[in-house]
Amino acid sequence: MRVRSAVRPGASPTDAGPIRELGPLEALWRHGGQDYLPLRLLLLAKLIDQHTARLLKRRAGISVAEWRVIAQLGVLHQGSVREMARQGCVDPAEVSRAAATLERRGYVARHANARDRRSPRFALTSAGSAHYARFRAHWRQFQRSLVADLSDAERAIAERALTRMVRACLAMRSPS
Repeated sequence: MRVRSAVRPGASPTDAGPIRELGPLEALWRHGGQDYLPLRLLLLAKLIDQHTARLLKRRAGISVAEWRVIAQLGVLHQGSVREMARQGCVDPAEVSRAAATLERRGYVARHANARDRRSPRFALTSAGSAHYARFRAHWRQFQRSLVADLSDAERAIAERALTRMVRACLAMRSPS
């Protein structure tokens, strides 16, 4: 990849400092300046999603939707379809299909929910926990590679900015 510096008065933040070529994304990435930050975030999220799907297929033999269920249950230990969908910002039907597939494969177990019999609770089985632990190392390596070129200060700024944007999006949601 070619590295260039493009600092000029009135340039957008994406133009300042060393810039690596972005291939087919470059023209769209540079369009609109700061007003297009949400578009850039969507493009980045799509690239992360595509890489994650390839990594999951190659290293774990599961889909992104299935990984979302396994990862949430690996951290939270149990959850309903509704809870996992809400926490993962995805459609409950996607979580339901993924949980059913994982249950058939022996990675998750379905348990009755004493508070709501219509909404079973799911938890990782020992096979699911082992699968989670094996893939988690690959996931951590991928996450580290994404931020490897950022300083600690840049990471902290990015974290604060992303948190503020998430809060803004959550505030825009209509009550359900």
